[in-house]
Amino acid sequence: MTTQQLSIFMENKPGQLVQVTETLKEANIDIRAMSLADTKDFGIVRMIVSDTEKAQAAMREKGFMSTITKVMCIAMNDQPGGLSAITRVMAEAGVNIDYLYACITVVGKDAYIVMHVDDEKKAAAELEKAGIRMVSAADIAKLS
Repeated sequence: MTTQQLSIFMENKPGQLVQVTETLKEANIDIRAMSLADTKDFGIVRMIVSDTEKAQAAMREKGFMSTITKVMCIAMNDQPGGLSAITRVMAEAGVNIDYLYACITVVGKDAYIVMHVDDEKKAAAELEKAGIRMVSAADIAKLS
């Protein structure tokens, strides 16, 4: 089970993130999860948004390069050790986690993480075997 992530490439300079977030605001796109990674000259904003296709079209209209990538969203126990259980399952299965970041959820419920791995099928099978729940794009859309 996967969801779509929008990755936006931008120059690493003041005002770029404002342009990205203003573009999403104008397109009435809600950000569900977000990560920003940078180098000296460029940054990559990775997002789970309410409408990936519409968001990508809006970004392109403003001149931003972007891609859509499949990622996994996983529910974990919101307590100490919750993330450790997931990373242990991946390590023991020999699945490399390329990156991960948190996703906004309802307070008092499971925490969600967005994860990109090198072997999605194997990761999904191992998570299922371990009783760890994956979250669908529809589940994420229902968050308020």
